[in-house]
Amino acid sequence: MRSGRIQSMNIGVKWVLAIALLQLGGCTKQAAYSGDGRLIDHGLTAADNRYVVEVGPVDLSRTGSASFKLAGLPRNYFAIGLQVLSGVDRGSAASAVTPADVSLEMTQEGYGMVALITAPLRDWTWLNPKPGEPTFVYLRRSSGSYFDAFTEARYRLDVVVNVPDPSIPPGAIVVLKSAGWK
Repeated sequence: MRSGRIQSMNIGVKWVLAIALLQLGGCTKQAAYSGDGRLIDHGLTAADNRYVVEVGPVDLSRTGSASFKLAGLPRNYFAIGLQVLSGVDRGSAASAVTPADVSLEMTQEGYGMVALITAPLRDWTWLNPKPGEPTFVYLRRSSGSYFDAFTEARYRLDVVVNVPDPSIPPGAIVVLKSAGWK
């Protein structure tokens, strides 16, 4: 009876160690990231957006451009978009309230372009946030909005505000979001 109990405890300890190693594995990916912005790892239990990279700021109220460098991204499928402060009147294709037009181009060193988005923001998908929270804006129906990241690869993300919208308050940032377990 006692040896069965010890064997059962050994199995339990092995499971605890396995889970701990998986959790630590998630931490090493975050530590490997380098480049502009910061990588946020929501952990293995995140149903959506396990990895979020807040790449850097973009001023949508003025014409301009910015370049960002990223390396050590976790091996995952990412959507490229913008996080825009709440209160922006996004309009729609029919009403065309916001004239802002933005281009995002992701290139992989030694490979070339891996994603390209160029469109007026009114054509992008605006995820519905809770009132007062920023919203994630991305071009859903474009395969150019998504890319497979490789940990060993180096990337450059060029952002161009082709047509500004002075009514958009400062505080927008370029964001990459990955999937979760679902």
